[in-house]
Amino acid sequence: MVGASPKGGTGGRILGNVLASGFRGTVYPVNPNYTEVQGKTCYPSIAGLPEAPDCVVVALPVTRVLGVIEEAVAAGVPSGIVVAEGFSDGNTDAGRRRQQELQRLAAAGNMAVTGPCCMGVASLRYGFANSYFSIPEDAVPGGVSLISQSGGLTNAVTELGASRNIGFNYIISSGNEAVVEMADYIEYLADDPETRVIACIMEGAKDGTKLRRVLAAATRKKPVVVLKLGRTESGQRATVAHTGTLAGQQEAYAALFRETGVAPVETLDELVETAGLFLHGRLPAGKRVVFLTISGGATALISDVNAVAGLQCPPLSPAVNAKLQATLGVSDRPFSNPIDTVGMPRIEQGTNLTTVLDLLLNDDAIDLVGMALSVKRTTAPGQQKLLDQVAACAKTTPKPLFVLSLASNSLTGDCRTFSGETGVPILEDVAGGMKAVRKLVDYAAFRRKEKPARKPAASVGFRPPDGAAALTEYDSKRILARTGITMTREELAGGPEQAVEIAAGLGHPVALKVQSPDVPHKSDAGGVHLGAATAEEVATAYLRVIGNVKAAHPDARIDGVLVQEMVSDGLEVIVGMVHDAQFGPLVMLGLGGIYVEVFKDAAFRLAPLDDEDVREMLAELRGGALLRGLRGGEPRDVDALVQCVVRFGDFVAHNAGRFTAVEMNPLMVRPEGRGVAVADALITVSG
Repeated sequence: MVGASPKGGTGGRILGNVLASGFRGTVYPVNPNYTEVQGKTCYPSIAGLPEAPDCVVVALPVTRVLGVIEEAVAAGVPSGIVVAEGFSDGNTDAGRRRQQELQRLAAAGNMAVTGPCCMGVASLRYGFANSYFSIPEDAVPGGVSLISQSGGLTNAVTELGASRNIGFNYIISSGNEAVVEMADYIEYLADDPETRVIACIMEGAKDGTKLRRVLAAATRKKPVVVLKLGRTESGQRATVAHTGTLAGQQEAYAALFRETGVAPVETLDELVETAGLFLHGRLPAGKRVVFLTISGGATALISDVNAVAGLQCPPLSPAVNAKLQATLGVSDRPFSNPIDTVGMPRIEQGTNLTTVLDLLLNDDAIDLVGMALSVKRTTAPGQQKLLDQVAACAKTTPKPLFVLSLASNSLTGDCRTFSGETGVPILEDVAGGMKAVRKLVDYAAFRRKEKPARKPAASVGFRPPDGAAALTEYDSKRILARTGITMTREELAGGPEQAVEIAAGLGHPVALKVQSPDVPHKSDAGGVHLGAATAEEVATAYLRVIGNVKAAHPDARIDGVLVQEMVSDGLEVIVGMVHDAQFGPLVMLGLGGIYVEVFKDAAFRLAPLDDEDVREMLAELRGGALLRGLRGGEPRDVDALVQCVVRFGDFVAHNAGRFTAVEMNPLMVRPEGRGVAVADALITVSG
């Protein structure tokens, strides 16, 4: 413990924590100014220790850290923890140089280093605390392991966990991850038999490709719950494509979590609530949920909250309804879902609750059951009777059975240990609890669907022209057409006479679009004319659009005017890609027109994609019903659209890193059986 001092401070606090944790190994304080610290013999240096330690904790000012790490490497120490700030976290040249030197030293000595700018590592199960975050006195060991890039938030999570009696195995403050990163910890914990749930507080990824691979493997073994911080900051991209205004960093992480089966949460309470449900709950065989309540108000509340949670609460069958009516003595009305038992006395009478729960749990049309109660800090006899029956029923069924408390902060009282003792989760908040149930249902569906990672199919390569930032529509579409994606019929005209000739061959009406790599937004510069219906209009429009663009951009290079067929029977769709710095090509699919401009109606996935991915994206779109033929409209060629997006995903994955953005907007989806056609496209090239 380098920097341990009787005066306290970070080093003294960490030393006190490790001594108080029950650690059974040897602890060596290191400080040349003292011979004894907290009852332990203190040594002047690492070189002066009786043996090489397994871990060196460096609790010194930043200017003295590298010398200690160098000394530890020379002594053959395999691991270290650096708590100091002032490395890359400071965003200064000096800090970045320090971090690079720390990485160099660690690599030279094959040394695993936690931090810098971290609060250390602890384990309640194994009894050590090389850390200076606070661990509540009533915290218990258990199956949740926490990795947090934020040191301070570990205090809040462990406090919330202790109040709910949720046990922790490892608590890891990873800091700015100069050497060992979050993906490394996840990979280890995925195979750790004492860790049943991995909980993460994530600010960002050091290596997106590695994190994607590690998460995909880990979630096939156990649940991973992630609170991603900084969700409201859009990714900063130097792109002129419309796609870039819709896709930011959060969309990339959301696509990553969806692909890998991660349970994303939005608050610390949700993180703990969801981890606790995964820890104590079983995975359901389906997604059909029934809630049982003793209050009409609770029934309405659950129904209202479910508008956000999105749980599937199917109606009860006539047979189940009849048996419920007979058990509860209610014959004048059928029961709905959520079920209102019409007051506490009916469900409390005899073993009525056991009868009702057995009825629901034995129904093949129900996958999981929740009992909603106003759980109190001091449990009344009547409520205890109900809880006892819930616990007894849970022992006889493979289906998930949980209690949804209508009151927050109830688990600080008598029911604090209920879940650990019975295996029945108590969810402490209606909104957060129902969101947690949704995460459980979604994760169970992910585990049931064994879907191997898809590699991109063979696609066409792309060599960007030197110095080009944006390709013209004509050049962009010629490249995309090589993938098998259908374009509108069109030709490039070098003069008004040629434009008239091309239009006659295509058939009127036609669209005319100026082609210039310096003017990607042609419409804004007056460089587009739609619906030219005669030869005279084509010739006049050619000269007008050229003149408009030259007036707006006098120095722009103009390659000609694209004369293009007008597609009158297509529904506009936008398909695009932005290159995420961490995870590579992020594909966007949305309905065109006002749906994407005003409603931001778009879905995102990381490339490559398969048919199922694209169909799931279409199902997420609020305007997706238009493709099926809304109110007598013609159904669209969805199969052709799906294949188009799959080919697009293969193309951008095959050429990952060569584009800033690629966009097909609009992509016209014609009536069923008639295919699709790209009416406009834009490729912007990476530097």
